[in-house]
Amino acid sequence: MSTLSELRTRARRLADAVGNNFFADAEVDDYINIGLGELHDILVSKFEDYSISSISFSLVADQNTYTFSSIGLSNFYKALGVDLVDGNDTVRLPRYSFQERNAFSENSAYYSRSGRKNLRYNINGTNIMFTPKPAESYTIKLWYIPQFTKLSADDDSVDNNITSNWEDYAVTMAALKMRQKEETSTTSLERELERLTIRIEEASRNRDAGEPMSITDEGMGLTVTSSEHNNWP
Repeated sequence: MSTLSELRTRARRLADAVGNNFFADAEVDDYINIGLGELHDILVSKFEDYSISSISFSLVADQNTYTFSSIGLSNFYKALGVDLVDGNDTVRLPRYSFQERNAFSENSAYYSRSGRKNLRYNINGTNIMFTPKPAESYTIKLWYIPQFTKLSADDDSVDNNITSNWEDYAVTMAALKMRQKEETSTTSLERELERLTIRIEEASRNRDAGEPMSITDEGMGLTVTSSEHNNWP
């Protein structure tokens, strides 16, 4: 993958700005990061799992709200799923909408197939909330898409999950921004950026071409025990 220094050189070449002191390196770096950030959004919107992280934390009895900072989460972008881990069993927790915040009270909570109270979660601002309030401690595993991390040092590299020719998007964006500042024509770069956007959106779909996505069974994965997992084909 290309380094920030390499991307900067390519952007200057594309904008005919090699050796042009009108653009400080730091400014070009900002433009490159704008492009990489937009590229991150394009890939995230395809829901093809280009970037996934997870974090585990413990529920506290009678506490239903946990700030991201309190569980050590600093780069959250979008949630992909939440699991409850109890010994050898893993349970996928369903999400509840904000309008349902009082629908699953302690008295009305029903039980899952495993016999546990069927907790639900909601992402609200910089908090993750659970209903009903947990009666005991469980381990929670949050699967999420992290935020884009800017490149800052010359030897910082583009994420390995990004195909090398998709880096052209960030290079073209940076060159476009330089041309805009110079108040010179950006028509050719705008057309190229549009072409790259279409190509990346098409190419980034169906990442696992051998096993295309299908309709999700909402009941699948709600409860997975270690014995069931070992019997999977």
